[in-house]
Amino acid sequence: MPVEIMEPVNLTRSIFICNLFSFFFAASKSCLLPFLTIYLRFLGLTATQTGIIIGAKTFSTFIFAPLWSKCAIQCRKRKLVLMIALFMMAVTYLPLTLLTGLSPSVESCDSHVTQQNSPPLLTTQAPVYVNRTHHLPDFSPTSQPPKLNVSASPTTIQASSTVPTKEIKNDDDDLLKAVKEILMKVGLPKEKVQPLSVEDIVQKYILISEDESLMSTLNSMLTKTDKIILKDFLTRNGVSVRRKRDLSLKDMKETFLLKLHEKMEQAKQNLFTVVLVILIVGEAFCSPVEKIADDSWFEFLEQIDDMEKYGKHRIWSSLAYIVFPVIVTLVVDNTTCLFDLKVYPFMFHFYAFGFLLGITFLIGFFYPVPSAPKSKYKSKLGAATVRVCCTCGGLLYVLTLVIMGFIFSSYSNFLFWLIQDLNGKEITMGVCILVASLSELVVLVFSSRLVKVFGNGGMISVSLLCLAGRLLYYSYLWTPWAVLPAEVFHAVTHTMMWFVVLSNKAFRVSPTIDRAIRSLLSSAYFGVGFGVGSIISGIMYDQYGLSILFRGLSILSIGWCPVFFLLQRCCQPREDNEIKYSRLLQSDDHSDDDMEDDWLEHALKDK
Repeated sequence: MPVEIMEPVNLTRSIFICNLFSFFFAASKSCLLPFLTIYLRFLGLTATQTGIIIGAKTFSTFIFAPLWSKCAIQCRKRKLVLMIALFMMAVTYLPLTLLTGLSPSVESCDSHVTQQNSPPLLTTQAPVYVNRTHHLPDFSPTSQPPKLNVSASPTTIQASSTVPTKEIKNDDDDLLKAVKEILMKVGLPKEKVQPLSVEDIVQKYILISEDESLMSTLNSMLTKTDKIILKDFLTRNGVSVRRKRDLSLKDMKETFLLKLHEKMEQAKQNLFTVVLVILIVGEAFCSPVEKIADDSWFEFLEQIDDMEKYGKHRIWSSLAYIVFPVIVTLVVDNTTCLFDLKVYPFMFHFYAFGFLLGITFLIGFFYPVPSAPKSKYKSKLGAATVRVCCTCGGLLYVLTLVIMGFIFSSYSNFLFWLIQDLNGKEITMGVCILVASLSELVVLVFSSRLVKVFGNGGMISVSLLCLAGRLLYYSYLWTPWAVLPAEVFHAVTHTMMWFVVLSNKAFRVSPTIDRAIRSLLSSAYFGVGFGVGSIISGIMYDQYGLSILFRGLSILSIGWCPVFFLLQRCCQPREDNEIKYSRLLQSDDHSDDDMEDDWLEHALKDK
């Protein structure tokens, strides 16, 4: 049998490269992905549309990540696939910054003092087109369209010699100032009105006058004094004021607003389709980054027989989530238009993501990849599936993970929307991520002791109870910063839960099969549960509101807790009913005098 010759390995350098890669890749994700739903809301998409986009993105990752990983192994091109996936991640997410031009809910950055933390503006903020070549000025960014004072009888700009009670000043500057005040009163932003010259105002009036319905709507918003001032201004500048037909202003108003609403809804639907296609296709190509990197590092350490170092690189990922979200949100909150270039402050999330992903891409050229032939890598998925899906206890854990992933998706996607609704700033969101990440590191110190005290089933039940309390707390949240105490329980509802699941004796067979089991369980939680939960929670948000959504999921969590606790007690296997891999390993390290001679024989007979 030929002996496989291993190339010399610089282990210290490899560990450093792996840790650096994990840190910068996690840093790039932490700058953008937790805030992606905020950006979708900023574009004007509804909760239902946002949930469908996140759910479709999740399913795309769920399907294509293992396929690309398998192809990379079969073709022995792991490094190439890893680099292409990193590049495609940048190609997928950075172009989303260009979609603000397609959204009817987004204004130019210079048209308002940027309020990133308020809900997106779903009113008329984009230009209303009169024909294909001209457009009207924007309405002001208010939460509702300008109210139209509709009288019972039609109102028109009449030519009249009546002198108003308030004296109209003859000075041109004062008249121009009065006209500008009228324009601001009907809804035009002050920032846009002040720079206008006489010619600009005349030109805008001419454009409006070309549309009968818009002219009638404008008339309904003007008082008698306003009309006389405006008529005087237009007459002085050579514009004849036409007498309008007697039309029903109420009908004209309804028609105008209806058409405007239809245009906005169509624009939003087009935007939704564009974002959905970009993320589905993009995730199909960039999804294997984490799986390929993690598999490569595992097999690299397995080759050099140093498996004790596997998993320690995840601490660097947690450190990245502690540091970078706070920095990015601080910059966004303290910026109006980035670099005075009329760039939305939120775009800093994308720029930080792109910069850190670029560093990750450069480090990827040096990432340690195993050089063993492809015949060595045989899939353990079949054995893992039998272990998980063909036992009562395994199926119970899978169903529990699907439920918890379903619940996790709701607050992962929409908790920051709740903070926005409470007028919270982005720094609150950044600190939320910081507190949750810090709690993960702290709880790992006590995980083993807690499992010994409560057992695996007991700790999962505790996680379900804490999850129910966390959601119930969210539903009664009264101020943005009050969210922070609940984030401490992320350590119990997520980190501790995963530690308990993966340390379950039923899922501890051998290192390679354990990783396949972990992939299956992760697919149940982050794939099926999270994907379905994103879609359903988005629909429930629009139908019933966030408070009802969180309370309903809280009831689901607390209701499943006793069911799980009782079933797992019934599904516990006999202690002597399995051949333990750890005991097989011990047989190499102990003498025959220290172990029973017939333990393997009895175990085989029990089978």
